[in-house]
Amino acid sequence: MGAEDNTGSLEKTQVASSSSSITQISTEKTSVLKKSSDEYENIKIEDKDEIDNMVIDPKYGGSPTKFPPSIKYIMLNEICERYSYYGLKAILVLYLTDFMGYNDNTSTSIFHVFNSFAYLFPLLGAYLSDARLGKFLTIVTFSIIYCFGGGFLTLSAVPGLTGSGPGERSPWALIMGLLLLSLGTGGIKPVVSAMAGDQLGPHQIKLLEKLFQIFYWCINLGSFLSTIISPILRKHVGYWCAFMVPTILLTFSIVVFISGKKSYILNKPAGSIYWKASKIVGNGIKEKVKSMRNSDYNNPHYEGHWLDRAKAKYDSGSVEAMKYVLNVLLIFVPMPFFWSLYDQSGSRWTLQTKSMDITIGKIKLEKDMIQALNPLLIMIFVPIFQYCIYKPLDKKNIHFTALKRMTVGMFLAIVSFLIAMFLQLYIDSKPANTVSVVWQLPQYVVMAWAEILLSITGLEFAYSQAPKSMKSIIMSAWLLTVSLGNVFVIVVVEGINLPSRWVEFLVFAGVMAFFTVIFIIIAINYKYVDPDVINQIGNDTTSNPPDSPIIQDNTSTKSKMGEPQLDLLSPHNLISPPFITPTIETPVGSTPQYHHEKKTITTNSTTSSTSNSSTLNVPYVPKPRKPSPRPSPTLTQQNK
Repeated sequence: MGAEDNTGSLEKTQVASSSSSITQISTEKTSVLKKSSDEYENIKIEDKDEIDNMVIDPKYGGSPTKFPPSIKYIMLNEICERYSYYGLKAILVLYLTDFMGYNDNTSTSIFHVFNSFAYLFPLLGAYLSDARLGKFLTIVTFSIIYCFGGGFLTLSAVPGLTGSGPGERSPWALIMGLLLLSLGTGGIKPVVSAMAGDQLGPHQIKLLEKLFQIFYWCINLGSFLSTIISPILRKHVGYWCAFMVPTILLTFSIVVFISGKKSYILNKPAGSIYWKASKIVGNGIKEKVKSMRNSDYNNPHYEGHWLDRAKAKYDSGSVEAMKYVLNVLLIFVPMPFFWSLYDQSGSRWTLQTKSMDITIGKIKLEKDMIQALNPLLIMIFVPIFQYCIYKPLDKKNIHFTALKRMTVGMFLAIVSFLIAMFLQLYIDSKPANTVSVVWQLPQYVVMAWAEILLSITGLEFAYSQAPKSMKSIIMSAWLLTVSLGNVFVIVVVEGINLPSRWVEFLVFAGVMAFFTVIFIIIAINYKYVDPDVINQIGNDTTSNPPDSPIIQDNTSTKSKMGEPQLDLLSPHNLISPPFITPTIETPVGSTPQYHHEKKTITTNSTTSSTSNSSTLNVPYVPKPRKPSPRPSPTLTQQNK
């Protein structure tokens, strides 16, 4: 997922300020939403009510149940790009061992270094997308770099060009090719999915989950085709051809993407949040250290979040958003160890296949073709999970929440590596190339289940729990966990001299089990936030909000995702101090109405002959101060 600083596609559209604008947009809404009565009737009753009361930005077009035309260009581009990436990656380990002459450990390390860089460079792509180039130019620029990388890798595989045989070939073209490939694929990785999200209007918010599922299906379609075709080209033509075809297809994907420019919703770069976020955290840490050393700072009347101290220097909205970022980043702590297992399907599991019988009946497979199982299984099981597991559980009001899915996914990853361990023991006890490759199927199936439960869910979870101004940080951090997972593989393979591969599989399973327990502890204490609410955070970054009145209500609600949802106006349930300041207009006998993003608390009281009105402006002061009297009205909570 990706850098996402301006997320108009994920927010409710603000009501137009003039009556003429409202009339124009309302007319557009009617023509868009009700042009197909059959389509409208398929929407749930509660969703119809929400749509009817929504003011829709006409620039998005489309309907609540159909994607805009721009999506097809992005999806076709994604299929081609993923074919290129996985087509190169599928044969990389065998290319390193058979063509270049490296040993198994060196080949594994090079493979995971490449993969690590491919998930490290998203930080650069996200920054350029947010602060400099915008999403469209970022994708085009890094795609061109991507093409050059494929070209260098193709040249490195031309027989006789870099050397006469394995162990004698020069690695210069290989190194340059892998570096440019990792830079290109990493640079566009966080931006493409974010740009796809930009194309959805507020009236299409419920299509977000479906969009990510289709996006993931496109990834696996490209992966499946490439892991079937590339090994065939490698075997019957040569490595140079197997590398050249993905490079040509990548060039085609750039043409497809550029051709859809007129239909895209293109948000201008609004500046990167990375530097500001780091300064907010640094200032919060510095002030927290002062509070521990200096009694003047350690005041019992000030017991807020440690980041609140940064509000003396930075706007309140950004500080509040950063609290939620840290909350989500804590969930990511165990993730690198899952990816360290998952990505070995392209390295250690492929090398395991080399020592097995790859003939099924009368069909002889290629050694690297077994990797096609993963994307094929994903495409088969995603709809099964959706319609045979998730929906039946929802109908029974059983909330199989995102964090529960991710936990089960981690357990399944452990199981898959235990299966691989027992299979390796069996292979070691038999003569070489006598154990059928069919026995690898169970570990691929279980890992596919783990991927569906963890990767797809985690992608959506990270996106939905990120404040509007911080989405790029959250999504880049998600991708960074993949990079760190590959680094962990390199450390184990090169730094720890394990006696056998089955011991290696056991070690990885044990480490994953330990961090799964850590994840469970973190998940139990995590508090879900409704995406509609979290997108309000940080909308105003110009001034600090006044202190909010205490609202004596501790009720909880359910979010639209079916997750346990906190009442964000209840101080007993807040993850952090209130970030939405209510404007209270309370004539006698009336119920207070809440409005977002107001900076005053207005109270009107009326008697039979006297009318008094007062406006309270209470500035936020993070330094210790003595408690002072302030109005503390008793409010009746209303859910917006």
